Amino acid sequence: MDKIAVVLVETYTAKLVIANVVQDNYFSICDMEVEPIQFGLEMDDDHFLKKNQIMSIINTLKNFRKICDMYAVTKTIAIANFVKDTKPMNIYSFFDEVFVTCGFRFTLMSPEEQNVAIYTGVLNSYDLPKALIINVGADNIHLIHYNRRNILNQAYIPVGPKTLVDMYPLSKYDKAEAFEKVSKYIKSQLSDFEWIKDIDPEYMVAGNGSYFEDLSRMDRIYTKYPLDKDDGYVLKTEDIDYILKQLLALDIDEKKRIKGLNEARVDVFAYATQIIKSIVEEIQRETITITTRSLVEGLLFNSVIPSTLEKPNSDIVGFSVMAQTSQFELDSTKHNEQVYNLSMLLFKQLRVLHKLPRGYVKVLRVASYMHDVGKRISYKNHANYSFEVVLNSEIYGLTHRELILASFVASLHSGGDIKMSEWAKYNGILTVDDVDATKKLGMILRLAECFDRTKNSVIVDINCDILGDSVIMKTVTTADATFEIQRGMEIGRDFEKTFHKKLEIL
Repeated sequence: MDKIAVVLVETYTAKLVIANVVQDNYFSICDMEVEPIQFGLEMDDDHFLKKNQIMSIINTLKNFRKICDMYAVTKTIAIANFVKDTKPMNIYSFFDEVFVTCGFRFTLMSPEEQNVAIYTGVLNSYDLPKALIINVGADNIHLIHYNRRNILNQAYIPVGPKTLVDMYPLSKYDKAEAFEKVSKYIKSQLSDFEWIKDIDPEYMVAGNGSYFEDLSRMDRIYTKYPLDKDDGYVLKTEDIDYILKQLLALDIDEKKRIKGLNEARVDVFAYATQIIKSIVEEIQRETITITTRSLVEGLLFNSVIPSTLEKPNSDIVGFSVMAQTSQFELDSTKHNEQVYNLSMLLFKQLRVLHKLPRGYVKVLRVASYMHDVGKRISYKNHANYSFEVVLNSEIYGLTHRELILASFVASLHSGGDIKMSEWAKYNGILTVDDVDATKKLGMILRLAECFDRTKNSVIVDINCDILGDSVIMKTVTTADATFEIQRGMEIGRDFEKTFHKKLEIL
C-alpha cells in the first residue's frame, strides 16, 4: 500500500497529512500533524525572511521528514501559500535550503490555484452539486461559487481574523466599536464582487476551514447535539450571532483560551466569527453546511485520481466506502461487493413490500458494503462494533441522519433488534418513520448476508414473486447454493415479523 504526503506551509501554520493509497484509485488519511510557525511576520524592511525564522521552520519540516520516513512515503506534495503581495524576496533560496536539509521540493500556489484546490476537495467529498464555498483562513478568505462541474465565480480577500486583530486591536477600540469596524471592513471588501449579491437562493452554503469547525463544535455543545462530528453539520446562521454574543460577553484578549477548539485564542476566534457573520448577512442564508475537506484533500484527489482535474468524482459515496474498507479488508472486498449487489437487488425486488422511498438506497448501500467493519475490533459481537465503526468513519456524501441510519442498519446484519436506548440519543435527528425503515433495511441486509455465506458469490440473481401471504424467492446460481438457501430459510420467521409475509426460497 503506497503512502502519499502533503506538506502545507502557510503564514501561521505548517501541516503534514499522510494518506494511504489503495489500488491506485482510493485514498484515506491516516495521520496528520499541525505545528504553529512564524512565516513572514518578522520580515525586515527589505522583505527578506530572517535566519531565525528559516531555522525554526526547517526544524519543523525536519520532524515532518522523520514522520514521512517512518511511513515510507512514496510521494510528497509540498506547497507554500502566502497572502497576496507578501512573498519574501528570498523565498526560492529558502526552498533550496529546505530541499537540501529536508528533501521537500516546495512550490507556490496562486490564490486562484488555491480556490480550485478547495473547490476540488469540497466537490468530490459532499453531495452539494451547486453551492457557495466560504473558506476563512487565518489571513485570507476564499469564496468559490460553483454549479456542478464549473466554477462560476471566485474571490480572494487577503485578510483574516489574525490580520484584523492587528488592524482593530482591543487595546485601541472597545469591543463594540472594534467588531463594528470589522463588519464594515469585510462588507466593503465583499462589495467589490457584484456576483455575491446575485447568487440564487437554491445554492447551498458550504462553510470550510477550521473556524467553521470551531463554530460547529461550540454550537453542538450549546444545543446538546448527539453526534460528535463537525463534517456535514448544518449550522443555523442565527446561532452564529448567539455564539458571537457569548464571546463578546467574555473578557476577550489574546491570553484567554478556549479549550477544545482549533483556534485556542478567544480574541482571534471572536474576530473570525464576526467575519463569518458579516459574510452571512450579505448573502442572506439561514443555514451553512460545515465541510471539513478542503485544499489538502483537493490536492490528494488530483494526485490519486487524475480524472478529477477535468471532472469531479461521479460516485462520492462509492469512492468513500471503498477507501474506508479496502485498506483494512482486502480479503473481504469480493464479499462486500456481493452483499451490496444482493442488497440492492432485494431492495428493488421487495419494493412492493417495504414501500421505502429511494432516499434510503444510499443508507443501505453504505451499510451493506461496510456491514463487517466491526471485525476490525473483534469477530465476537462484530455487528455491534460495526455500528461504532460506521458511525465514526469518514464517509463522504452522507448527511448526519443517513450516517446514523447506516450505522444502525449495519448493526442488524447478524440479527437482533434496534437498541432503542441508543436510538433515543438521536431522536432530534431521526424521524418516526426511520424506525420501521431501519428494521426493513436490516432484514434485507441480513438476507443478503445469508445469500453469500460461503463468500463464493454463487447467487447471481434473485426473482421475487409475492403471492398471497408468501414471498417466493427464486435464486439464479453459478454453483451449488444449498448452504446459502438454508441460511436464508433460517431467518424466515424474522422475515415474516418484518414484512408480514412467509418466506420461501428456491
